[in-house]
Amino acid sequence: MSAELSKIRFVAANYSRLQGLREVPVGMLVVFVSIWAMYNHGPTADLTAPFLAAFGAALLYWLIGRYYNRVFGRVKQTRQQLNREIIASVVFSLLALLAFWLDAAMQIPVCALGLVFAAALFENFWRATESVRSKAAALFPENLAAAIVILIISILPLFGISWWEFFGLKSQVVSVFMVIGVVIILAGIWGHLRILRALPMMEAKTNDHPI
Repeated sequence: MSAELSKIRFVAANYSRLQGLREVPVGMLVVFVSIWAMYNHGPTADLTAPFLAAFGAALLYWLIGRYYNRVFGRVKQTRQQLNREIIASVVFSLLALLAFWLDAAMQIPVCALGLVFAAALFENFWRATESVRSKAAALFPENLAAAIVILIISILPLFGISWWEFFGLKSQVVSVFMVIGVVIILAGIWGHLRILRALPMMEAKTNDHPI
């Protein structure tokens, strides 16, 4: 299989996953909630701003999806792909809730929430590149790099490094969550630039043909 054919099959099979701009409002929401949580906590905290931000992020996510469909076309996922996406989402959502509880209820030397996010990003990278394993890092570097960055900042306290204090932040969990948001934004921009380079030469408008 030629390198160009591998690239075509990778982008087509992972089209929805590679729509990078859709990740930007998600990352912005994560950063906003992180900043909000630093100054608003406890039972009296007003949740209006986070809910409005979540609504705005959801609206932007939908609008960006329409942009991709209009400009690049649509690729319909197979039933197997959809099932795997749903299972992975449910599993990592439950793990994230457990990790959040661990971080909030126990004094542990790592950020469990960060470890779950790192694992989710790596699992996403591994699943997306299963058909192009030898070229995985070159075709989908942003998720691998993001997983490594989040893993490192989550375990730094094991080595006595409270990196968040260097930036004047008080909470490790909130600080890791903020970094996750920034990483999501950067990875999304990277992914969008890749689609701009790749899809015009690939005839991506498949009119909902399954890959």
